[in-house]
Parts: sequence; structure tokens; C-alpha cells
Amino acid sequence: MNEIIRAIATRRSIRKYLKDPITQEELDSILKAGLYAPSARNRQPWHLTVLRGHEAIARLTAKVKAATLRMPDNPYHAMVSRDGYSVNYGAPEFVIVSGDPSVSPMAHNDCALVLGNMFLAAHSLGIGSCWINQLGILSDEPGFRAVLTSLGVPAQNKVYGCASLGYPEGSHPSAPERVANTVNYA
Repeated sequence: MNEIIRAIATRRSIRKYLKDPITQEELDSILKAGLYAPSARNRQPWHLTVLRGHEAIARLTAKVKAATLRMPDNPYHAMVSRDGYSVNYGAPEFVIVSGDPSVSPMAHNDCALVLGNMFLAAHSLGIGSCWINQLGILSDEPGFRAVLTSLGVPAQNKVYGCASLGYPEGSHPSAPERVANTVNYA
């Protein structure tokens, strides 16, 4: 099997990480892979905001929890209320991927491709990753928007996804069976 196809088939979401940070060289490689994602009309409407270290992520976790609990319809109420909740499952690195919808009406798709490239690059380096959606739901909540702006997320950008990154703790999960009958030829 081709190396890229093997990486796609074996990459899994990791939700338990070692405390050790990944190296700057590894992080730079992962971010660069993200920035080489395709985008509609090559507009590249994305912006990556990187939080390194458990303290910075713990501060963000507290703000995510508070904002989530202020929103009665937020689907993450139960998750943020659990003991030991962490916005990124305790990984030492966190990347917020945001995009400017005024630059491209396809910014959400373009940012998804950035995340996909980052996840595959991380996996190829033996680094675990997981897609995090909570900040996207909070992007337009006024109190939380100020948090995003303070982190350097451009004011006009929406958060379309985030990545937790770190060395996996424990065994690598196996891929579940793929859903049947999802391909047809017309």
C-alpha cells in the first residue's frame, strides 16, 4: 500500500496524550503541511493560532467552559461539566484554524482541508491529533469572541475547527468498520 494511503487508513483521533510537548521542528512541519492545503480559487483564507503548553491551554479551557455554560442550547454542556474536562483532551499543543468568509465563501471547506493535512502530517511523525469543534460554536458568542481576539484570531474570522496535537499515551486505536453502501457509480 502507498505511504499516503496507509497514513489515511491508519490515522485515528487521539484523546489521551503524554504531557511532553512536541518539538518545534515537528510543529513547524505540521503547520506547513496545513498551509499547503488546497483552497477554492487559491484564496487561502485561513489563519492558524497556536497555543503551546498546558498553562495556556488550561486558561482557554476555563474560558471555553464558562462560555459554553452561558449558552443554553450549546451541545457541549455535558462535556464541559465533566471532572477533568480539557478543551483538547490534555494535549500539550492546540491549533485554532479560522478563516475569513469575506475572502472566500468556501473558507469553512478550505480550513477543513488545512486540518486534514495537519492530521495526516502529525500521524506521519508519530504524533496524535484530534479535531476539536467547540470553539466554532463559540465564535459568535460576544464574550468568547473577545477571548479569540486576545489570542490573535483575526476579528473577521470564524473558527472552523481546532487541532489537539501531542504524543499519544497508550496504544493506537484501530479503525472501526467503514459504513457500507456509501459509494455508487452513476
